[in-house]
Amino acid sequence: MLKQFASLSLYLFLFCGKLSAATDSIIFNPAASPVAMRPYFGIAEDGRAVYTPDTLFANPGLFTSIAGFKSEKPGSVFWLFTRIKSPDAADAALSFQHLTYADLYIMPDTPGAVATHQRAGAFRPAEQINPGDSRFHFQLRLDAGITYRVLIRSRHTKQYQPVFNFELNDLYRFTRARQQRELVDFWFQGAALLLLLYVLITWAITRYRPYLWLGVFITGLMLYNLALNRYLIDWFFPSNPDFGWRFTIHFLHLALAGLYLLILDFWKVKEKNQQLYRLGKAVLYAILLLSILSFLIHHYTGNFRIMSQVNGCFFIIQVVYLLRVLLLWKSLDKQERFLAYGVILYLVVALFVTLALFVVGEAAFSSFAILSGSLLVSVSLLFLTGINGKLWQNEKDKTLYLAQLTQLQQHQNQLLEESVTERTLELNHRNRHIELLMNELNHRVKNNLQLLYSLNSLQLAGSKDGYAGSILKDNVARIKAMMLVNDSLNPGNNPGNKTILPATFIADIVEHSKKMFAQSAPVDIRLTIDDTLILDATTGLCLGLIVTELITNSYKHAFVEQPQPQISIEILNADNHWKMNYRDNGKGISIQPGNTFGLTLIADLTRQLKGHYGISRHNGFSYFLNFPNLV
Repeated sequence: MLKQFASLSLYLFLFCGKLSAATDSIIFNPAASPVAMRPYFGIAEDGRAVYTPDTLFANPGLFTSIAGFKSEKPGSVFWLFTRIKSPDAADAALSFQHLTYADLYIMPDTPGAVATHQRAGAFRPAEQINPGDSRFHFQLRLDAGITYRVLIRSRHTKQYQPVFNFELNDLYRFTRARQQRELVDFWFQGAALLLLLYVLITWAITRYRPYLWLGVFITGLMLYNLALNRYLIDWFFPSNPDFGWRFTIHFLHLALAGLYLLILDFWKVKEKNQQLYRLGKAVLYAILLLSILSFLIHHYTGNFRIMSQVNGCFFIIQVVYLLRVLLLWKSLDKQERFLAYGVILYLVVALFVTLALFVVGEAAFSSFAILSGSLLVSVSLLFLTGINGKLWQNEKDKTLYLAQLTQLQQHQNQLLEESVTERTLELNHRNRHIELLMNELNHRVKNNLQLLYSLNSLQLAGSKDGYAGSILKDNVARIKAMMLVNDSLNPGNNPGNKTILPATFIADIVEHSKKMFAQSAPVDIRLTIDDTLILDATTGLCLGLIVTELITNSYKHAFVEQPQPQISIEILNADNHWKMNYRDNGKGISIQPGNTFGLTLIADLTRQLKGHYGISRHNGFSYFLNFPNLV
């Protein structure tokens, strides 16, 4: 019996010692500093989730001291137990960080008391959280002098080692501190938003591409900061926070993509080092693959710890590449070095957070929320200073280059004017010389034609042979047609010296023919010629000779028995072709076109005009000519 009593005494001693170590009461004084509750907790790991609040309230001996406690599985359910007592009535706030699910059971240590249940946690849907509570705090009402038993059920599904940094604070002081933190957060976000608006407006005006990449960087880091401080989840994913938290890392990836695009573009890495440029593109593709991998880890495992470690390992690649890029320092100008300062600041902060993540774990994110806001504003300002300076320098250089170009252009214009003046004088001298030569040539041609005309006219006057006289008359008419065309091309009559108007010289041919060939009755010759008809010298000469031959033939052969001889000549434009209709009311012609010199000459001249002709012998003689307008 003595042995049984000793065993019972030892059991009661150990049990009471264990209970005392696990459940020391917290004396809460609202006027004092916040109370860190961890040292007062007793803890029980519920790997199979079999405990209930009633069981644990009834059996405090299931808890052990939290000091030196090591969990078997970070994702297990953990129960925390303590007691709280306030000498005065108080409104308190029980706050924590990071835990995905936290259930608070609090029961006054009075007979017949019933425990109240409150829910919170990072992944807790908003509709399950009591009014006045938030994802990371419970609101408590403590009566004076009453001890409250506090039981907390914690489950951290991110697979990080859970951090039980619960803190008990006066509600007013907690709310005020929370508002101050939110004010600081919103100050950072407001500053970032103003920078983003400035960057986007400047990019829209200047179309300077580095502004666009800076806008991507600011947008990604701003969204990352909002998500990390749970604002984005509360605004857009209140009922599905688990899904909203998964976007956090992707916003950071967006910021990194903007950073590397800015580095490659603003520093012109492609021009300075092709190998670094290719490596930079590879890093961009790696960021895309990392973002996909992070999504798959979240979706299939929900293990935020592994995802963070994978991203932390990727930081090593970033450090190597960015340090290699910073070796371009000597080739960077003053404005480009502002970007280098921002990159160095980013590396320092990112290195600190990555090391803290591996050493401390998830608790490192508590400090990173402030660091990310500070990094967002400071790095963005450095980047913006460099880009603005570069743009200003580009405008300054552009103005200088334009001034130099204007000066050079003025000098070139002066040289060109001098050259044009000299060339103009030379051309004027040459033109005068050519004009003299042309006048001399025209004068000689005119004299030669006049000489031929005179010689043939003298021979015609002295000729007694009728056949020879007829030939001489034909030649005189032809020479006269050539003289009239040549007169039309005379520089005094035709300043352009290129084209002629046939209406004038054909009328002169008609008048000359009337004088050459006397008739018993005067021939009524009617001309209908389009004033817009313009011919070159060759075409004009051919047309003049054709008209001369036709009139000559009519005078010689058509009107022997015609008391009222008539000739009509019509030249009109039709579908970009010229049509000439020649008609007389004589006796017609019985000779075939190829049997006389005149008709043979007409056929050859028509071919030179690239036209075709036809002859009609009905009611006199008719000749139809169609040739293209070559001018």
